[in-house]
Amino acid sequence: MAESIAHFAVKSIGLSRVNGRKPCTLLEAARHNLREIQAEQGAVGHIDPTRTHGNTVLHGPATAAEVCAQAEALQAAAGIVRGSLRRDHCQAIEAVFSLPQQAAVPDPADYFATCLAWLAGALALPVLSAVVHRDEAATHLHVLLLPVKDGAHVGSAPIDRAALKRLRERFFAKVAGPAGLKHAGAKVRGMAKQWAIAAVFRRCEVLGLPAANGPLWPYLVACIERDPTAAMLAFGIDANTIRPSDKTPHSEPPRSPIGIESNPIGFPKEGEKHGTLSCVGFAHSPPSKQTLPAITSPGKLWAIVGRRSQWMAPHQDRLRLARAAQQKAIERHSHKSPKQRPAPAPRVGDDGLTRERDEYSHDLSAWD
Repeated sequence: MAESIAHFAVKSIGLSRVNGRKPCTLLEAARHNLREIQAEQGAVGHIDPTRTHGNTVLHGPATAAEVCAQAEALQAAAGIVRGSLRRDHCQAIEAVFSLPQQAAVPDPADYFATCLAWLAGALALPVLSAVVHRDEAATHLHVLLLPVKDGAHVGSAPIDRAALKRLRERFFAKVAGPAGLKHAGAKVRGMAKQWAIAAVFRRCEVLGLPAANGPLWPYLVACIERDPTAAMLAFGIDANTIRPSDKTPHSEPPRSPIGIESNPIGFPKEGEKHGTLSCVGFAHSPPSKQTLPAITSPGKLWAIVGRRSQWMAPHQDRLRLARAAQQKAIERHSHKSPKQRPAPAPRVGDDGLTRERDEYSHDLSAWD
């Protein structure tokens, strides 16, 4: 159920604006956690000033100025000069452990103390401040740590993406799990989200929820379609079981968009064989719906080119290119030397005169 989910979040405190971050100093974070800003400006929004007195400082000074002074002393002891750091350097690392309302935890104070001890050992960073807030909807713990380790400023490296993933897994294995809390699953997206929505609606149909909720059902549908994670947790649906099997209609391949074929122009189909193209005597039939006849004459060639090339270029361009190719062929063949005729064979007549016989003459009277 939602009441048994533990929340754990970590972020860096500094003036960096990378990835849309909101700049914040260590002093501002400490003043917010110790409720100094609310004491000066008044508590508004989600903070209930009538319950602020129930907040507890588990570790560190009681004022934000003392928290900053402690951070400067620790940096000086480590040999870190304040002016040597970048202006937007990571000033602190803040972790938040939250328990939803009516959480199934016997002693929240003991749970937060366990969270603080585990975090200090997991990150091995100096703890500057730890404050439990009980003046908001959910009781939670703020922990500020100084990013200094082994005499060096490590910045936000201890909570980079890979390290933060391992840190979350260790927290739910060492702290949240033994306390009887569950991991808040990540939001599903893409096709998995569609499968989750379908699984939730099937469970709702089985339970008869559409008819039972009446006018409220459209609102519930919109909430489920926006994020089905909460409904999956409420119904106890395992995310590993929502994928449809190959025999279900949900597993059919996605259809192509309207107006777009599965084989775009210019991309050959898989398994299609290609051969060398030829002009005259090309009798190969390409794999298409219409079989083209063999090209045995220039007239058939022009007929095929005129029909198949309408989408490639305007008519004038096709005609110009064809004439240029024809002219090149004519010039190529005109450069060949003509066949040499054999020399006339000499012939001695009966009268003793020598005559030359023309092999290509058809006038036989000359030999009489």
